[in-house]
Amino acid sequence: MFRRLSSAPRLVAMMQYSSLPDLKYPAELPKLPFEWKEGVAPVFSARQLELHYTKHHKAYVDKLNTLGKGLEGKTIESILVELNGKPDQKVAFNQAAQHFNHTFYWHCLTPNGKAMPKALEEAITKDFGSVEKFKEAFQTSGANNFGSGWTWLCVDPKSGKLVLHNTSNAGCPLTEGLRPIFTADVWEHAYYKDFENRRPDYLKELWKVVNWEYVAQQLTNAKK
Repeated sequence: MFRRLSSAPRLVAMMQYSSLPDLKYPAELPKLPFEWKEGVAPVFSARQLELHYTKHHKAYVDKLNTLGKGLEGKTIESILVELNGKPDQKVAFNQAAQHFNHTFYWHCLTPNGKAMPKALEEAITKDFGSVEKFKEAFQTSGANNFGSGWTWLCVDPKSGKLVLHNTSNAGCPLTEGLRPIFTADVWEHAYYKDFENRRPDYLKELWKVVNWEYVAQQLTNAKK
């Protein structure tokens, strides 16, 4: 359980760390690091990506841009910290969080995957025992994340260790003092077209398309 901080100290901390510094308001649907019209082989079909990216993600972006008066020029990460915990800003927070979460998720994917850099493998092995044990723990965590949400691999800046973390709905680990380096979208819209209700199968197959180079970059960034 993490102690909730006031927004001011969190904003100061955010100035020292950022996962997606170029993600700002007004929001724009990000250019994907792959061609969505071809899917993400061998896991996601083009139709699955079309629905997820051009329908679901775009809807969050469009709605956020109707709610963000006074947020111009701010990073999405700072907006999350600023709006977190404010009941009258819950709708805007949800749109901003889903925009961040989805953008981060897209960067974690690449057709046919990429090899895991040695430094990342060593860090995962240190905190989970082995890469295979990490994958098993991540899959279990994601499968047991009830309802809609996200499953994350994060750096806990207090301990410096890698930790698994589940968020519900639009939850984002940044607002809980964690630094994300990898995520899986476990909302049904992320996998239903290709996997129907078989979330465990989706999570197992996801490893085939992980961009481990991006995850390693985020680890380096989070450890600074």
